[in-house]
Amino acid sequence: MSDVISWDNAIDRKVKSSDDKDLGKVQSITHDYIQTKEGIVSKNYYYIPKFYLSGYDGDNLWVSLTKDEVKSRFEREEAPEPAELETSDYAERRTQMTRQYPDFGANIPAYRPSNAATIQMPWDKIIDKKVKSSDRKDLGDIDSISTNYIEVKEGTVSKKHYFIPKYYIQGFDGESLYASLAKDEIKRRFERDSPPSPSEFQTEEFREQMRKVDAMYPQFVHGVPWMAKEPSTEIPVDYSGTTYNIAWDEIIHKHVRTSDNVEVGYVEKIGNEFIVVREGVSNVHMYYVPKTYIRDYDGAQLWIDAPSGLVRSKFEKEGEPTMEEIRMLAIDAPRFRRAEPAAQRTAEEPENVSVETDVSLDKVGRTTESS
Repeated sequence: MSDVISWDNAIDRKVKSSDDKDLGKVQSITHDYIQTKEGIVSKNYYYIPKFYLSGYDGDNLWVSLTKDEVKSRFEREEAPEPAELETSDYAERRTQMTRQYPDFGANIPAYRPSNAATIQMPWDKIIDKKVKSSDRKDLGDIDSISTNYIEVKEGTVSKKHYFIPKYYIQGFDGESLYASLAKDEIKRRFERDSPPSPSEFQTEEFREQMRKVDAMYPQFVHGVPWMAKEPSTEIPVDYSGTTYNIAWDEIIHKHVRTSDNVEVGYVEKIGNEFIVVREGVSNVHMYYVPKTYIRDYDGAQLWIDAPSGLVRSKFEKEGEPTMEEIRMLAIDAPRFRRAEPAAQRTAEEPENVSVETDVSLDKVGRTTESS
């Protein structure tokens, strides 16, 4: 994790938006904002209020807004008046950042992307994507996007249109978006021939749904959270052979630690026989770790049975490995070693651990399908 830096040391640092686009370099800093300059010949100037900064990762300063938002709100030729910054949105952001980082006025915190900010599909990229209900039934393809809803079209001859509020979209698995409601309920509530009126988004039920989603995914307004394709996964508990099922949304985004207690990133995706761990922001490393290496899950983080010095050399891949490669890695996991006499066990192993002598790959770390 990068060290915090003081505001005066931010001059000439590169700045990026929440959707990973360049915003130029910091030219000057005042009590209220940073000024960045983008371009050499055709220059763009952005006056970005300080509290929209998320942090510094050692290379870049990160802003909590997309580039389009920054351009529409803060691109100008002259500095803004202080009163222009005092919107309700900014006041809420300032309160949030001050509470989280009491020293924010003096120093820029180290940047650690939030779960939602790092793993999401921008709303403007989901046109034509398929949509499924929570009971895994097809709803059609996305035809258009509005501020509050997505329009889904089902059928080619006899078309049905569903105007589904965005806050009832649960996630995107790389192929389809998933709604948080069953198809019958979506048909009953959102099938219609014309868009909903603005008043339909002012109900207490909808506001409560917004609060729940925003609490879990603070950057939901910018994109759909990524999700694993499996509804749940079977996690082995230490070496005892015991397993328990954990829903994918409990494991996605959880931090991962090695046997020598070093954090090596967070879970980005769960496959049938492996997890994908992402480390870094600007310099990203992707690790494909067989589930047989998962030693434990404590509700907050996953522990893998490999030292930090081995992770990159053993698990880092440029693309998804074949199942044969995963299975070759899987059989190297410590849980596959034969039982040793108690006196030969390392001091790190708990005394009550039962080491299995034979473990079938077909029974370890398999995905549990839901009906």
